Amino acid sequence: MSFFGKKFKKRYFSSIRVKFVIVYVLVNIISLQLIGLFFTTQLRTTNINNFEQNIIEQEKILNYHIREELDKDNSTNQPETDNDKDPKSTDAKSGITKLVSEFNIQKLLLISVIDKDSKIIASSSKNGNDDYLSKRSFDPQVSQVLKTGESTKKIQTNPDTNKRVWLYVSPIKKDNEIVGVVSLMADIESVYQDLAGITKIFTVGTILSILITTIIGFVASKTVTSSIEKMSAQVKTMASGNYGTVVGINTNDEIGDLAKVFNQISKRIKEEQDVTETERRKLATIIESMMDGIITTDTNGKVILINTSAGDMIGAPENEILIGKDALRLLNISEYETIGEIIEAEDSLLVNVSEDEDEGLLLRAEFSKILREENEDLSQVSTELEGYIIVLYDVTEQERQERERREFVSTVSHELRTPLTTMNSYIEALEEGVINDKELAPQFIDTIHKETTRMIRMVNELMQLGKMDIKEEHYDKEFIDINKLIEQISDRFELTHPEKNFIKYIPKTPIFVEGDQDKLTQVFDNIMNNAIKYSPNGKNITIRVRQNYNHNRVSISIKDEGIGIPLVHIDKIFTRFYRVDKSRQRTMGGTGLGLALAKNIVEAHRGRIWAQSREGYGSIIFVTLPCENMDDEWL
Repeated sequence: MSFFGKKFKKRYFSSIRVKFVIVYVLVNIISLQLIGLFFTTQLRTTNINNFEQNIIEQEKILNYHIREELDKDNSTNQPETDNDKDPKSTDAKSGITKLVSEFNIQKLLLISVIDKDSKIIASSSKNGNDDYLSKRSFDPQVSQVLKTGESTKKIQTNPDTNKRVWLYVSPIKKDNEIVGVVSLMADIESVYQDLAGITKIFTVGTILSILITTIIGFVASKTVTSSIEKMSAQVKTMASGNYGTVVGINTNDEIGDLAKVFNQISKRIKEEQDVTETERRKLATIIESMMDGIITTDTNGKVILINTSAGDMIGAPENEILIGKDALRLLNISEYETIGEIIEAEDSLLVNVSEDEDEGLLLRAEFSKILREENEDLSQVSTELEGYIIVLYDVTEQERQERERREFVSTVSHELRTPLTTMNSYIEALEEGVINDKELAPQFIDTIHKETTRMIRMVNELMQLGKMDIKEEHYDKEFIDINKLIEQISDRFELTHPEKNFIKYIPKTPIFVEGDQDKLTQVFDNIMNNAIKYSPNGKNITIRVRQNYNHNRVSISIKDEGIGIPLVHIDKIFTRFYRVDKSRQRTMGGTGLGLALAKNIVEAHRGRIWAQSREGYGSIIFVTLPCENMDDEWL
């Protein structure tokens, strides 16, 4: 038998219906057995008593007639033998023999008359003869009755027929003297056979009664248990989340009342479940749609809920299962062992989940407890810790801006303090009399003028960048021949810096760009100034203009053969005040704002600016701008 078969069998025999039928049938069997036992016992006792009483009554009649025969014999022989009371005369024997032979009772097998000397004087046996009649009887019952004068009876098995017989021995008394006994043997087997027949009939009736009782029990139990089975099936359905109603129970009994209450409970549970599920979905939707990361943990700090934003913030793979993991390990927090320690020390932490401190997101993690209130009594309320909530905020941009702001303020302060200190020192020297020195005074005044000019240029550039940040910078755009503009700028620098070698690849055909000529001139002036500053004398400065007709873009590149820019700094040179070598930059002049300003102007013209460099071999600054193909009629 399979596992499911065994399980079904076990479940079937442990069901209420089978138990009900078993109890019902057992009660019926026990009742029938008790009734049958009492009935058969009483019937056997009554039949045996009736059987014995009937024979005893007949024996009394026989005993009376035997005594009469003895009395007749005594009265006839009186003259001859006065004291002769022995029933041995021929007349007495023949009379008694005649009585015994004529005595006919149903079930009676044998009648024997025995004198006081234990000799058989008469017998109803067909095989009896004179020799048999004169024999002595050695029956213990006969001896006992002759001795005690009391009747005896017993049931024994006849060895010849192997059937039960009833033996009864009764004394024959005359004038209170025992003169003999009457021994009767009756067939009592028929009585037992009648009882066996009745018992068999009763057994068959009992079996039929059990079968009928079993059928009735199953039918009756089904009417009771079918309703319970329906409710049981509905409970199992409820366990799977289907809160329907129990159907098919319309009785007016206790089970019907129970079904009605059950339906009401099921309906209430379904309503509460729907409300809870709706609220859960709302909460899940809210949490999932939040831009901030949400992590819920148990009391041990193990994750039990995490939304998508939190997973993205900590850089978890899409298919990775985070439930059950340690929240502190996910957030790369090693200075605290538990969340409770963090809450005791501070409510929030600034964390970087990336191994590289300069890369990845910078997160602000706020920690709070989840408490459950319990009313122990009317006057006391206790709280129990259920877990923790961690809210993650992406503060990467804020921290970057704050860091840049601090660096900007520090850099501006430094850049302004240096020339102001120099100017202050020179002014004090002039006040102390250097102004009268015809050689030093002009040098000091020239230095003060240069530093003042540099500060004014720095302030102007800062103001220009500020306007660009808040989108207030104004652009007077017009169509400009970019080739002509680059040619003019390069010629100007070639005149002012004859020590440099300028190589120009500028097409003669005009390439028109829509832009602000002053702003674009400022861009290329800054780039050209950097190329001249960082290129040793005698080195080449290459200027190249190319047009991409497929994408309507023009590319301008300015290449120097100077010291170059290390690869780690190549993407940062367009940051405000950024210097690859601060000491060398300061000696060469400049504010550190030129390339940052150029980047903002180029991007405002829908262009792009970037750099390529190899340390020790020079740098190339690329600028691409959208251009227009102009017909001759526009020229």
